[in-house]
Amino acid sequence: MNDLKVCFSGSRSGRWPITVGQKNVLEWISPDLPGPADILSTMVRVPRGSTMDAVGAALGALIGRQEALRTLLRDGEQFVHASGTLVADVVEATGTGQDWFPPGRAFDPAADFPVRASVVTRSGSPFLVVLHVSHVAADLSAMTILRAELAALLAGRPLPVAAYHPADQAAYERTPAGQRRLEGSVRYWARQMAEKPLCALGMPFRFPGARGHHHVLLGSRPAAEALAHVAAKTGARPPAVVMAAFASLLTSWTGAPGCQLNCLCNNRFSPELRDYVGTVAQETIIPFSASPSFLRSASQTNAAALAAYKYGRYDPVRLSEAQGEAERARGMRCHRDVVVNNTTGHSHVILPSAGVEPGTGDRVFGAPAEFDIYRLDGKLGCGLGLDARLATADETAGILGGVERLIVAAADGDVDPAGFGVPPAERGPGWVRARSCWVDLAGVQAAADLALGLGVARIEVAGDELIAHVGRDTDVSAAAKAVLDAVLREGRHGVVTPSDYVRAAG
Repeated sequence: MNDLKVCFSGSRSGRWPITVGQKNVLEWISPDLPGPADILSTMVRVPRGSTMDAVGAALGALIGRQEALRTLLRDGEQFVHASGTLVADVVEATGTGQDWFPPGRAFDPAADFPVRASVVTRSGSPFLVVLHVSHVAADLSAMTILRAELAALLAGRPLPVAAYHPADQAAYERTPAGQRRLEGSVRYWARQMAEKPLCALGMPFRFPGARGHHHVLLGSRPAAEALAHVAAKTGARPPAVVMAAFASLLTSWTGAPGCQLNCLCNNRFSPELRDYVGTVAQETIIPFSASPSFLRSASQTNAAALAAYKYGRYDPVRLSEAQGEAERARGMRCHRDVVVNNTTGHSHVILPSAGVEPGTGDRVFGAPAEFDIYRLDGKLGCGLGLDARLATADETAGILGGVERLIVAAADGDVDPAGFGVPPAERGPGWVRARSCWVDLAGVQAAADLALGLGVARIEVAGDELIAHVGRDTDVSAAAKAVLDAVLREGRHGVVTPSDYVRAAG
């Protein structure tokens, strides 16, 4: 293995505050071992006949024009460097493609420029450039931009000046207009968390000894054709139709009236962000309400997504504070239950030729339920992972296969989603509907016993409310706080605090 020394320089350097997008990534990025989303990668073919010097010049020009790639982050500020050097690995094309470009160790945002490169050669001549970029410097949309710009630079095509950078975004976010937008987003999400069920997947651990997730993939050409018809009928965007199909079958299985879909919003609706290299994508919550009409669900999901995307940029620290307030007011954790990843245009997943097949088994999941949309045109490609403690492999496959059947049926007319999934999961005795979600009555009793002592409180359900009966000498205020603290520490699905404390008579 040899090295290629890449020198770069840009027209601006200096120090600015970090953007909310950078702050958002710094909240979850791994400082030691890179997670599956910490480092983003892309590949660009080198034109035939190119020299190694030309590849180095193209890489240097790319880093020079994009400030995000020559920026360090520390102590709440971004430091844009005027110049520097990147040492790219040069790897001869032997073995498998995975051997050519391992992403390497985690980036240190305070010490490492957020870009690495490998040049793959054949018989000593460059034929492929691989970029690895820290998520603090780019999101998926930015990676698409970097891939296109590097291809143009390698081909010798001119590019317009890159006019908007993270420093400019940081300056905007501190203007009165930028502050109003960020504060408006936090108020919107605080209201959503105060009004919507915080536990969207209240399920018992039916298989407590199981580990990992059941993972299945779907490939369907008939569903892709049907999807276009359903989207035209409802006026909904195709991703919203697919999300509605999945959420309909998930809620039918869980017996819940709705759920919350945690989805990324690319936040590139403003003209200046269209070609912006930086990280602006942030997670939003799309509320879903089950309906016996799938076409209505698709339209409502599309409208809910558009509403959520209006507030897709926010300060993650302020939002975390608002979430904590909502949790204490509602007496339960804000569970990040159902994650939807729309990676159309970025996915390299090998889909089944038709129908549902088990996934490869090397996927890591962070939520109990994760639904992936890989492809929409020509073939509908989706993936589903369900926590193995909650579901069987057959249930997982049945829900994902139901997505295909539901969309195909809806192309011919409206249908009730309840007829396309799997039978509702059994919760067993002790699970009741209360406080807008499924509640494990025994789990709440155990939390109360842990907080107050065995037998101090007796938990029951009255209508839709959880009631705690306590002794006549019990300090109700202190008891309520102690139980709340125990519930929030445990953070288990289905365990919430009582809404009322009743003293024992006598």
